[in-house]
Amino acid sequence: MEIKEIINSLKDEEFAVFCGAGISYNSGMPLVGGEYGMIRYILEKLSVIEGDINEIVNSNLPFEAFMEVLAENSDISKILDLFKQGEANTNHILMAKLAKAGILKTICTTNFDLLIEKALENEGLKKGKDFEVYCSEEQFSGVDFKNLNRISIFKIHGSADDEKSVRTTLKAVASKELSDKRMNVIRHVFSTGNHKKILALGYSCSDSFDIVPQVQSIDGSKKEIILIDHFSTSIEIKDIEKVDKLLNGNENPFKKFLGYWIKYDTDGFIKELWNSFEEIIEKYKRITSKTKWKTYIDNWGEEVDENKGRFIAGIMFYNISNFNKAIEYYEKSLKIRRDCGDRAGESKCYMNLGAAHGSLGDFNKEIEFYEKSLKIAKIGDRARESECYANLGAAYTNLGDFKKAIEYYEKSLKINKEIGDKSVESACYTGLGIVYRNLEDFNKAIEFHNKSLKIAKETGGKLVESKGYTNLGIAYANLEDFRKAIKFFKKSLKIAKDIGDKVGESTCYIGLGNTYSSLKDFKKANGFYEKSLEININIGGIVEEAHCYANLGCTYANLRDFKKAINFHEKSLEIFKDIDNPLKESECYMNLGITYDKLGVPWEAIEYYLKAEKIFSETEQFHHLNRVYRSLYLAYAKIGDYSNAEKYKKKSDEINSENIENG
Repeated sequence: MEIKEIINSLKDEEFAVFCGAGISYNSGMPLVGGEYGMIRYILEKLSVIEGDINEIVNSNLPFEAFMEVLAENSDISKILDLFKQGEANTNHILMAKLAKAGILKTICTTNFDLLIEKALENEGLKKGKDFEVYCSEEQFSGVDFKNLNRISIFKIHGSADDEKSVRTTLKAVASKELSDKRMNVIRHVFSTGNHKKILALGYSCSDSFDIVPQVQSIDGSKKEIILIDHFSTSIEIKDIEKVDKLLNGNENPFKKFLGYWIKYDTDGFIKELWNSFEEIIEKYKRITSKTKWKTYIDNWGEEVDENKGRFIAGIMFYNISNFNKAIEYYEKSLKIRRDCGDRAGESKCYMNLGAAHGSLGDFNKEIEFYEKSLKIAKIGDRARESECYANLGAAYTNLGDFKKAIEYYEKSLKINKEIGDKSVESACYTGLGIVYRNLEDFNKAIEFHNKSLKIAKETGGKLVESKGYTNLGIAYANLEDFRKAIKFFKKSLKIAKDIGDKVGESTCYIGLGNTYSSLKDFKKANGFYEKSLEININIGGIVEEAHCYANLGCTYANLRDFKKAINFHEKSLEIFKDIDNPLKESECYMNLGITYDKLGVPWEAIEYYLKAEKIFSETEQFHHLNRVYRSLYLAYAKIGDYSNAEKYKKKSDEINSENIENG
């Protein structure tokens, strides 16, 4: 297939255009990533050091999630103003001329800028009469897709002239939740619309929490895709289903579609496409313009002080799971806030430091910081006080102190009855469900998970709804009602796929894997664990990747493939050592010990159990220690060392007696 043949095919049938930031580059709009991109320049304004900038720029953090962190901690209106500037370039003008000629009726873009609208207006077309722009949740919900009589511009990520639409998108992508309304637009463009083909221009396929998973979830009819992957010096054409990754390294989301991937200079393709329609739309001319986009970021940066900059950088690192680096930036921000007497800001720093230490498995440190935040919040910030109690509930759950966990969740719920914070109320019910699951009161756990699920359904929180089904699946699996467990995991999985929640999808696969493992179907379990592993490798979910290795290690041990089991447990151990998570590291030692026990090498098992004991003792993880003591007791008995066997049996009995006394 040649370029000319593909272009001629676009003339034969109605096509739509799906476009990203690349089409506006010749109007002076910034690209997002890369050495000279917008993210790097913003980070420089935040005084982030060069090496740290590179780590964030090269991470999987979506641009929208990046911008949401800025929006939550600063006024981003001056940044958004840059997207109102600039003049339409050749790409926008060609689309406008084809639209005016009646050839192009549907344009969908991820761009905030107003350049497509400007091009249409320059052709004499009027908004509301000749074309409609849909950019907000309200507008998407009002679209009658079967009766679109005008040129339709779908701005899937919002529009710079409607800041609310942009903020809604930023929040949704940051929370990995795509609304039903925007999902309907994506389905219309890629599946159900009247057009036969889609020309994808300037699109990097980088929104891995947003459009990409939604495109991948489309079943049934699919449009033919012609994707231009910009490359300035050579041409290559492949069937799109045969391309795994784009030139920028991003995953190809169109592997289940028919069509073509074209490695070609975008300007050259546009010129050839324009010339093919020359009889209808006049002779080709290349038009570019410049926008001093850095000026707008400079203006924003003047209002972001050093303290805010460090705090924002901390959140960025937390979001890409570099918790140690997040702590480093939070502590720098905390020092400034203390020095200037910013008590509310100090409380926020303590809260975030608690979360970061908790993610590293240091739950005692997590509690210490939450209590510091709580002390300040009690002075008059009821919402933060409630949030602190809920976070303390989660931390004490991780420590195995379920009595305290319940106490703090109930304190949070009491405040929420006064202030009506449904999101925290739902989180408390979820937390209580997890506590009672740990206490093996699975019916009570189900009761609380259903309460959380009810709130999610009432408020339209699809992400929380999906998690609710996952939690119900875990509870029913614990009750050994595996049929119900599988049903709830599959319900959760469907929502997770629909809203593009890759983390939730991965969790469902883990749940299904655990359920089939309980059913002794270890091969099927491995299939689900491998699906979860693939997702986490793709999205950079390093912690969950390690969990997948651990799960695979356990199932291969049950399949008596001890070589593979040990290999997977060692991979898991390596990750937890690298990210400095001693609690998880010690769990890996336990898994390796159990594997060597099953292999019939108890002396090797003892070596790993002792490593686990050392860390659990140092971190005061007494509920884990009992399991270690029982394992050591049995292992020493196997090798005939009855003195040590009796010592660890006694230690285990002491913990059990203490647990009985404490109820």
